[in-house]
Amino acid sequence: MRILILTVLCFINSIGKAQNFNLNATDRLDVIAWNVEWLGDASNGPSNEPIQMSNVIKVIKNYNSDVVGLCEVSSDQAWIDLTKNLPEYGGVRSTWTQTQKTAILYKKDQFSLVYQKHVLDKYSYDFASGRLPLEVCLKTPQNDTFYFWVIHLKANTGSTSDKVEAYNRRYTAALALKTHTKSFKNGVILGDWNDDFDQSILSGYNSPFLGFVKDTSTFVSATLALSNKGKKSTVSYSEMIDHIVLSNDFKGGLIEDSVMVLNPSNFISNYGSSTSDHYPVFVKTKFPVRRNAQVYEISDYHYYFDVDGKLVVNGNVVLGSVVCDMLGRVKVFENNVYFSDLNHGVNVVCIENNRIRLKIVK
Repeated sequence: MRILILTVLCFINSIGKAQNFNLNATDRLDVIAWNVEWLGDASNGPSNEPIQMSNVIKVIKNYNSDVVGLCEVSSDQAWIDLTKNLPEYGGVRSTWTQTQKTAILYKKDQFSLVYQKHVLDKYSYDFASGRLPLEVCLKTPQNDTFYFWVIHLKANTGSTSDKVEAYNRRYTAALALKTHTKSFKNGVILGDWNDDFDQSILSGYNSPFLGFVKDTSTFVSATLALSNKGKKSTVSYSEMIDHIVLSNDFKGGLIEDSVMVLNPSNFISNYGSSTSDHYPVFVKTKFPVRRNAQVYEISDYHYYFDVDGKLVVNGNVVLGSVVCDMLGRVKVFENNVYFSDLNHGVNVVCIENNRIRLKIVK
């Protein structure tokens, strides 16, 4: 989802090359999940805090995502500095007592905050002893409502028995989260899950997230494809432990080849030691909701853009029409008219000799 003019599209899937996903599409939602490794804590993670902060800001600006879910924002000052240097974003951060906090950034010209809260407090132990899901509700200017849950589950550390216990906590937390989120529309679960979707990082165990993976009628496990391809989301380990799951409203809406691990190493020196031990994970999808617009002049016509972005008038997909804008630019469509094809402002669509003025807000 973008408000700028589309200029250059650059799709580079190789993890070793620079990637810039400032795509500026008007009918897309792009999301990043990223663990920024103890950002703001001088005693842990990268040792040079000013360089780490500068690099984190540079990465977020480079990819220019609509929504960024963050893990391990580890000081109040770091959050203040981050948001101050990203004025195009609004944001909220978790308020629990643990140092490693989750947060979400969202484009202010695309979303407004409805509410934020922590959920599932009765499962506090399973959510890494207090790292509860951060639930954030955002609303678009078109009054479409989206729900985001940023999570940071229990790590796979310690002795063998400790790792089994951590696995059980991830499993229980995932079940609770699935139950809580399954009734929401336009939902996105993102963050550091600390385990994989194809099989567990704990040897001999199934993935603790099979409840999400198998329930394809309710959820879209977007990053499962990366697990199946053997991709990794951390610098030092070989598994995918950072993930994004979507509600079923997004089913069929994922943009082909858009689900990927981003590697900023081509424009961030010594990325793993200077910035984070995790790579950002990226998903781009079509909007799962109808985008209602205002109707002018002809009151008995109702139109909207469907989930694929096609113009629908009085229940019928528009075919073979002529569109012109207020600057006199004319486009002739032999087939469908798409939201992304229309210019900002007033467009006049001629359908069977009838003229409909569409006010397009991008």
